This record gives sequence, structure tokens and C-alpha cells, in this order.
Amino acid sequence: MVIGIDLGGTNIKGALVDGEGAIIAKLETATRANAGPEAVAGRISGIITDLEAMANDRERRVPGIGIGVPGQSDQAQGTVIFAPNLHWHNVPLVKYLHRITRLPIFLENDANVAALGEQWRGAGRGSVNMVMITVGTGIGGGLILNGRLYSGTNGSAGEVGHTVIDPDGPQCSCGRRGCLETLTSATAMVRMAQEAIDRGEETDLVRVENLEAKDIFMSAEAGDKTAREIVNKAAYFLGIGLGNLINIFNPDTIVIGGGVSKAGDILFKPLRRTAMEQALDAPAAVVRIIPAELGNDAGCIGAAKLVFQAVESQDHYSLHRKGEIRD
Repeated sequence: MVIGIDLGGTNIKGALVDGEGAIIAKLETATRANAGPEAVAGRISGIITDLEAMANDRERRVPGIGIGVPGQSDQAQGTVIFAPNLHWHNVPLVKYLHRITRLPIFLENDANVAALGEQWRGAGRGSVNMVMITVGTGIGGGLILNGRLYSGTNGSAGEVGHTVIDPDGPQCSCGRRGCLETLTSATAMVRMAQEAIDRGEETDLVRVENLEAKDIFMSAEAGDKTAREIVNKAAYFLGIGLGNLINIFNPDTIVIGGGVSKAGDILFKPLRRTAMEQALDAPAAVVRIIPAELGNDAGCIGAAKLVFQAVESQDHYSLHRKGEIRD
């Protein structure tokens, strides 16, 4: 059994996962990032200790730990280079964790491990070349190429949300304009709704307090014209982004995760139509665009898969090196 950790800005989720990708036990605790990196590492360690005890009760050995982090990491050094939601820069997370556990630890971007989880046990089962896009507050991405997770030269691959779709579009938090994230994320949809309300458009959304993307989808389903236009606009830009990805990577599957993925046909019908219009005929003919299946479990399952892949490849050297204490 392997321990998979999904480190988020709000919560830390941990799971004990078997070799088939089934979750045997789950634990969750608040991240409390404001307490600092070492305190967060201590909370992760607490989950690891409890899950390892559960494995021992079943007379099973834990060969390693996989961790999905919300940002960029240097796997070789065991360092989180930048995690904006945690306000971390160059945090030696593995060093902190090794004060509690001597197990090998594998770090990877959270969107990447979610993709790995969906490819192993979720909507992408059997996929060889898969793109996953998580559409929520922002937009993340993960790439599975030739059956393996692709992280890029320094772990930065898959930043789909920061592909520029409209150079004259809204300002993005990354400093550029018109990134996909500014045009089709849940945050972007709420912004568009507020702009419509401020313009005085007639819409039921004006009566919604603490407006969220799900409210826009519900109003669109109910026939609200403004809400429907917002959904169609978001689907259009996301479809352009997917068309580009289809042409570049020629995937067999694109998995859409995150809260927005639960919208159903009102999103997926115009999304698929635009993606197919933007893609070339040959790659468009072999790709399917489908919603994710694993929900909040994808991160823990994918993080566990990082360790299983090292075991399966008999990468004993890697396991040994990642088990060393870095003081």
C-alpha cells in the first residue's frame, strides 16, 4: 500500500491506496498555511503517521509517499519552488517531512497527479495520450504522453490556463492578458456575470447573493438569456483552447475536471462543437472530450501512482535516494 497526499490551500487530504488504485482509508485536515511551511509539514506528517499505522495493522508495508502540491516543485531536491496559494517560495518540504518519516517521497504538481489518477482509475482508463484540464477558480492542466506523466524540462509542463487565447483580453494574475484562465474559469464566469449586472442587463443573477459559477449554470438551464450567453462564451474560449491542444498533442482523451465539469451538456455540447471546429480533421477524429470521474479523490490516487510507478519500474536507486534524509 502507498500513501498519496493532496496538499491544497485549504485542506490536506491523505489516502492509503492499494496496487489497484483503490482507496483503503482517507484522512483530511485543514492546511492552515498561515502557520508557515514547517507547521504545514507537521500536519502532513500527522496524516502520514496515521495512514502508515493503518497499513501496519493490515500487515502491509508502505514503500513510499507521493505528494501533489499546488505549484511547481523540484523533485530531485524535494523542494516546492513556488506555490502561490500557500505563499511558498523554495520550501524544502521533503527535508521537513523526513524529520518524521524516512520513507521515499515523490513531489509533483497537483494538476499532474490528478491527471495521473484519472488515467489510472478514472475517466481516462486505458488512455495512452491524455490531456486533463481542471476548471475551477483557475485552470490547471496535466499531460499523459505515451502512457507516462509528462512534466517537462523543469516540472512546468501543463500550464494550460496560461496559454494566451486573446492578447487583448482581461488581465491575468500572471501578468499577461487573455490567458485561458481569464476567459473560461469559474472566476471568469462570475466576473462576466457581475459585468452584465453592472451594465443593467435583465437577469435573474442580480438576485443571487455570493454569486458562483454553479448559479450561472443553473440560471442558464432555466432559460436566463444572460447566463446562457456567459456559458456559451466560456465554452467557446475553452473549446478554442482544447482545439489547440488537440492539434499539438493529438490525444485520444481530454478529461475535464474541477467544479465547472459538473455542468453537463449545457457546457459540454458547445465546448465539443467549438473544439472540433478548431481542431484538424485527423486528430479530431480520434479524440473524446469527457468529464472527470474521481472528483476530490483524483489527487491522492494520482500521488500514490507516482510511487507505484517507481516500484513497477524497479527503480530501486530512485527509491533509495528519495529515502535519504536531506539535512
